[in-house]
Amino acid sequence: MNKVALVVGVSGVTGTPLAEQLLRMPGWKVYGASRRAPELDATAPRGAFTHITVDLADARATLNALGKCADVTHVFHCANEGSRDGRLAMITNVVDALEACAANFANINLLQGTKYYGCHLGPFRTPAKETDPRVPRADFYYSEEDFVRARQAQKSWTWTAVRPHSVCGYAAGNPLNLVSAIGIYGSMVRELGQPFGFPGSVRCFDSLFQVADAGLLARAAIHVSTTSGCANNAFNVNNGDYFRWRHLWPALAEFFRLPAAGPQPQSMEDFLRDKQPLWEAMTAKYGLKPFPYARAAKWAHGDYTPPHSRIACEYDVVSDLVKIRQHGFGEAIDSEEMFRRVLMRLRELRVIP
Repeated sequence: MNKVALVVGVSGVTGTPLAEQLLRMPGWKVYGASRRAPELDATAPRGAFTHITVDLADARATLNALGKCADVTHVFHCANEGSRDGRLAMITNVVDALEACAANFANINLLQGTKYYGCHLGPFRTPAKETDPRVPRADFYYSEEDFVRARQAQKSWTWTAVRPHSVCGYAAGNPLNLVSAIGIYGSMVRELGQPFGFPGSVRCFDSLFQVADAGLLARAAIHVSTTSGCANNAFNVNNGDYFRWRHLWPALAEFFRLPAAGPQPQSMEDFLRDKQPLWEAMTAKYGLKPFPYARAAKWAHGDYTPPHSRIACEYDVVSDLVKIRQHGFGEAIDSEEMFRRVLMRLRELRVIP
């Protein structure tokens, strides 16, 4: 049977790399669903890709749109922004439509994350394992997973889930993630003639942290979705290493050709809040691509318990990778190398100077 993917949320920082990975693999046809068409990498084959413009919150519109791709076998649900009720409505509409029109529907892969373990609420059990009990007040993904589990019971199709932390990559038009935030921050600090200070506390500087390269995450999602022994399971995913910002920060300072400085009293959110005029001046000066700067400070804050942000927490963020390795996915990436590579790509694409 031919493999036909539907990437939901294809224009995002996880959906775009996933579509690109699938298109580079033999035997895949790819549909991408989102309100805005993705800007795929120039090296990704385009002949097997079809974009579907749809508002997945609209049940009738979703049914009509997905009825045009009745040959779908695998769904990669990467749209996880918005409210809990909004996300649940979207995935309900997608599954309703697929069960109605896609006779060969085989698997739906859910993009989750370490918020599943309550990492955004404060210190949590580490290394986090897929068997850990759910955490009160941490229902960022539970409702969607419970819906899919209940709907899948006694059906021929299966579900899988991947749980990365802090996905790093680039998607044109939707670039907000850890690497791009650091890229903007470092570029502005350089423009101001300041040292590259760490925008967080000493405890953040010294806690263990993990990240997931967007390409590695895509390959992991494809693997678990197409390997029979992975069916109806969730898997932690990250680069395979862990780091302390104290040790990584000098390498990032070197990229910007700045002296590294330690923890600063001002958070990245506070630093970014009043810098839009500076960024607009830099955009004109260096001929940069337009960037949704107004969202940057909000992104940097995230929805973690204060005083923490998306860039760092005052406690370890570590997930156990034994399960996914036992199920055949053993790829690893050096996180320092990943930061350098993605920052260089942002520079080449004129996202940062």
